[in-house]
Amino acid sequence: MSVDQTAGASHLGQLFTVNQSTGQRVVFSDFNSASQGVLGVDPNAVGWKPPGLLGLIPGEVLVTDGSGGTNEQGALYTIDPSTGQRTLFSDFGNSAQGPLGLYPQSLLVVPGLLGLWSGVLVCDPFAGTNGQGALFSIDGSGNRSTVIDFGDTNGTQGVYPDSMALYPGLLGLTVLVSDGSAGTNQHGALFKVDPVAKTRSVLSDFGDSKEGWVDSNPLSTPVNVLVTPGNTIYVLVDEAGTNGEGALVKVDAATGFRTLISDFGNAAQGALGANINALVWLPNIGGIGVSDSYAGTSGNGAVFLVNPSTGARTTLSDFGNTAQGPLGAEPTGLALTQ
Repeated sequence: MSVDQTAGASHLGQLFTVNQSTGQRVVFSDFNSASQGVLGVDPNAVGWKPPGLLGLIPGEVLVTDGSGGTNEQGALYTIDPSTGQRTLFSDFGNSAQGPLGLYPQSLLVVPGLLGLWSGVLVCDPFAGTNGQGALFSIDGSGNRSTVIDFGDTNGTQGVYPDSMALYPGLLGLTVLVSDGSAGTNQHGALFKVDPVAKTRSVLSDFGDSKEGWVDSNPLSTPVNVLVTPGNTIYVLVDEAGTNGEGALVKVDAATGFRTLISDFGNAAQGALGANINALVWLPNIGGIGVSDSYAGTSGNGAVFLVNPSTGARTTLSDFGNTAQGPLGAEPTGLALTQ
């Protein structure tokens, strides 16, 4: 699935299903249509809830809206997997549901592996102490609690935590959180978070050259993190690489060492990027899907397919090409459905 922040008649966003093999798109839920439930404002991330988690509808879809909810402080919607109907699940501007948000922009569904903690996590880069970011846990009633406050003194402080991925290690549950402005020279960092012990540490400092690849552009920023089924870590870095078109790097899970995999400004590696923002593993293809808000025909966005071994890129779905389905405008989030 791909969420588009500004698609649709009133530019309130749409949620597309995208065929892994053909790139064909279908509008699954139109946030411009009141007939499908609460209207969107700025839908920005999507996740897929396995059956049975939190007692919600089996296979339910979750979408964050950075400016939805009371006072536009954010919202988490649930979407019926059969009809596309939307329901407000957690209102980040409603203090009766827990700590307030400011702009929730990523979510992670933790299914519960080997009896470990399970639930839904939402990351808000502007919440927490001094607005340095917070990680919220959402229960089955939509109530929130703070798992990690990146502005407190219980670990290395964050600056702009913006995405998450599950790393199911042998010694417990780890959540990886990318931060676009932490680390040496504010080049960004990748945190390791234990949602049970509520601890955090830095796995990879994107400004430290001793840890491998560092981009020359001081404005480059990690924007999304992915862990493949084989527990390989990939991070998407916006405004990096040739002409600042973005880069995909691999991060060693033990040492944090970074290796450049794909330079989205290098035409020799395939289709060029413009504003890369999200990652997903595509098991049917054995490759990485990358969302780009401004690539594709007329700058309407695209989803690229990246070979993780070579970094070669092809365009899987061009959101400006009507032959592949309804037009997009600003695709920003990806999730794999089952």
